[in-house]
Amino acid sequence: MFRYAMATRRFQPRWDRYQAWADEVGDAGVVYVSPGYSTMGYLLSYWMGIERTMFATVDWPTAMRETVEAVNANILDLVDLLATSPAEIVIMGDNFSSDVQPPSFFEAWSRPFYAEAIRRLHSAGKYVAVHIDGRLRGAIRMIRDVGADCGDAITPAPMGDLTPAECRAEAGADFILSGGVSPDLWLPNVPLDVFTAKVLEWLTLRQACPRLIANAGDQVPPGADEDRIKIMRDLVEKHGKY
Repeated sequence: MFRYAMATRRFQPRWDRYQAWADEVGDAGVVYVSPGYSTMGYLLSYWMGIERTMFATVDWPTAMRETVEAVNANILDLVDLLATSPAEIVIMGDNFSSDVQPPSFFEAWSRPFYAEAIRRLHSAGKYVAVHIDGRLRGAIRMIRDVGADCGDAITPAPMGDLTPAECRAEAGADFILSGGVSPDLWLPNVPLDVFTAKVLEWLTLRQACPRLIANAGDQVPPGADEDRIKIMRDLVEKHGKY
């Protein structure tokens, strides 16, 4: 059922909807477009869950391989459509976390799809960001090595498993890091000086490499102190210049 439903989809463009978002945002930001998950991302997150998917790759490797390849071929049709879009940046990703898709698993089940999708998008002049919102150790490097331009939603310590400096060390000099402020730091129970220090720690990375975007690490959570959005804006304005 999964294979049939997902491998027979057809896609039509609605660039007018993209343009409406782009017009609304204006110079305040950039609107990404996205093809959604890869096959493995759909299986892990929506259809089977982590445990059942992992067992299936061992118990039924041939059926899983055929399914992954068939559905990924369909998703590449969508990638080709997005390559003709007016968007400058395409965002991809399976909500990557290196404890769910470690480099060895990614290499076997996901890398061929991502390498081909990124190749096609680069050929069309697009930039590609990949959403990495979980464990970072190993994940940043594997996404960098598959050819993506940017890691999106990078969440360092205290919720993440790498410091900002460790994120840059794993990313290398050419990979863009977008993120920086862990979700828990936006909450009012966290002292403001702790929040400020973590924003500045992220901004300090610009001294080693300019390929940096100051952002929330995945998201500003419900219940956040909204004033911290303005505080971060002012810190970036004051300390984030080159």
